[in-house]
Amino acid sequence: MYKAQFDKHNKSHKAYLFWGEEPYYIQKYGQDTAQKIGNENSMKLYFEEYDYESAKNYLSQASLFGDINLLHIKHDKALPKKELTSLLEICQKTPNSYLIYELYGSDGKKIANLFDAKHGGVHVRFFKPQLHEAKAELLSFAQQKNIPIDSFTIEHMLTLLDNNLSYALKELEKLSLLDRKIEPKDVDSLVYAINPLQLEKLYMAIIKKEPIHTYLEKILEEEQNEMRILLGLENFLQQLFMIYAYIRLHGSFDSSAVLGYKLPKRIEEERIALAMRIKKYPQIFLHLQDCELRLKTQSAIDKQGLLLSCLIKLQEYF
Repeated sequence: MYKAQFDKHNKSHKAYLFWGEEPYYIQKYGQDTAQKIGNENSMKLYFEEYDYESAKNYLSQASLFGDINLLHIKHDKALPKKELTSLLEICQKTPNSYLIYELYGSDGKKIANLFDAKHGGVHVRFFKPQLHEAKAELLSFAQQKNIPIDSFTIEHMLTLLDNNLSYALKELEKLSLLDRKIEPKDVDSLVYAINPLQLEKLYMAIIKKEPIHTYLEKILEEEQNEMRILLGLENFLQQLFMIYAYIRLHGSFDSSAVLGYKLPKRIEEERIALAMRIKKYPQIFLHLQDCELRLKTQSAIDKQGLLLSCLIKLQEYF
């Protein structure tokens, strides 16, 4: 089943598999379904937290007071078919037990047929939205939150962000702090495109204390101005700090919970390694603020030279 079919599908089920290529929809439909079932006492097993015995024991519990047993799994890999079949059968036999499985990626094709009518299940695959679909989602969100923005400005932002729905929603929430109608010029000045490959290579070279002259020259040749490079670096480091703080608090990392979208496994591992090697986040952000202030306020200076000196100085903190 696909999104359009599920949106018209009013039947309730004992087990749901949400999977595919659009993390935003997978998470949204998982959360909405959990709220409809009743998630007050749910068991959440996200990624490495998944344990078959714990899941089986939880779903097998009988309820004396009509409480719901909702098992909510998030993962980027398909769980073993034998284990899933067992969990689905328990849900079928236990009136108060339900399963929601958010599977980020294409592994869903391996197990989708298990979530069939025989097991009281349904599976829904989500693809990357077309521009008009993403625009409709953002407009609906803006209306719910009373954010004044028109269709043209939303389309402009989605184009800038390569139609990344999760990222666009986060940027829209930030823009709402302006407390007035959001215009295209606000998007141009306050929203920065998802870092292209060359920028990310530069940022990683800075953190790893590698030579940066060549990267910086290539990027400036592409007409990326100094302020965009610096603010892009701030965003990149803020993301790493969010990862660092989440791991310190929870002991593990869930990119969809922190960023609003699921990172590919290789990139996720790379970001975790970068985030945890940094120990001087406060000093780093203070230095970046100082660099930003100097770029904004000092006139008649060599901005490229100033940026380079700021970035070389920044490497001392890594």
